[in-house]
Amino acid sequence: MRVASLAHWVARTSPALHRLLQPPWRVVKRLLAVEDPWEQRKHFKYYGEVVRLARAHVPDGKQVLDVGPGRSDMLERLDWFERRVAVDRSYAPRRAGVETVIADFLDYRPDTRFDLVLCLEVLEHLEDPGPFARKLLASGRTVIISVPYRWPPGTWATHRQDPVDEVKLLGWTGRAPIATSIVADGRERLISVYRSGSAAGNPVTD
Repeated sequence: MRVASLAHWVARTSPALHRLLQPPWRVVKRLLAVEDPWEQRKHFKYYGEVVRLARAHVPDGKQVLDVGPGRSDMLERLDWFERRVAVDRSYAPRRAGVETVIADFLDYRPDTRFDLVLCLEVLEHLEDPGPFARKLLASGRTVIISVPYRWPPGTWATHRQDPVDEVKLLGWTGRAPIATSIVADGRERLISVYRSGSAAGNPVTD
């Protein structure tokens, strides 16, 4: 198992242990010059596409929630939102202007319904994504979900649901998206936009 995969596995299976290991792991990374996985990913085109979709569908949003962000800086890129909240069961770095909540999303009780909810590259790691996906849709007026698109089983050690496609995502959410994009960064990712109260039907492709 690669170092990044092992770290992700520890984060998902034992959040408390993952938090405990963070300080010594940062020292080890500096000594060994190990690059942070986020540094390897932050230039990916699909992050830019998520920002584009957020601007297109929620241009006047006030509150945004990012579920399972890890180390990503997506909330910093959504700088037109007045309130930005990150919820992660294992670890999310403290960022200026971002509220950080360490909790399992299924146990998290938001104090509002957010204008936008993000969940990027999370559902494929779960044993039972359905309840998680439906809570995402219940938590926001607009929801953007991304998943690896049709990756073969075994491509990533911690994925439980590959291959994922539109049909599988529809089964988890119970609702067709109002817009979809497929973005290739070496491998393809499916990005889907959902609107609260929108009827199931044929998705519109941006």
